[in-house]
Amino acid sequence: YLNRPAVVRRLLRAGADAALRSEAGKSALQYAKEKGDSACVEAFRKHADVVAGRREATAVGGAGAGGTSSGGASGLAVPDEVVLAAERGDEAEVLAWLDGGGRADATYETGEVSSRTLLMGAA
Repeated sequence: YLNRPAVVRRLLRAGADAALRSEAGKSALQYAKEKGDSACVEAFRKHADVVAGRREATAVGGAGAGGTSSGGASGLAVPDEVVLAAERGDEAEVLAWLDGGGRADATYETGEVSSRTLLMGAA
């Protein structure tokens, strides 16, 4: 959990589900808070504000507010080079993978931890 706020912002904009939990039962935001990563926590807060604004606009206007969803993460895996890019904070490489069809909620294993998302690792 590496305090990479640029990657966190990019993944959230790409539709990463901030509510997903690791096998330990923790969300990416919880990992960021535990590490004291204020920039990542702020990225989550701002994203929540944007999402709340979309919901409000939908309720008032009646039209869909847009946004994307990557769907569930089951069965999807993140390539090792993308995991390393996210860990380095290489936003451009993560974006290229997402633009090429990579799923924002895809998972990977590291050490003894499985079902970890890029968002959890970057937070």
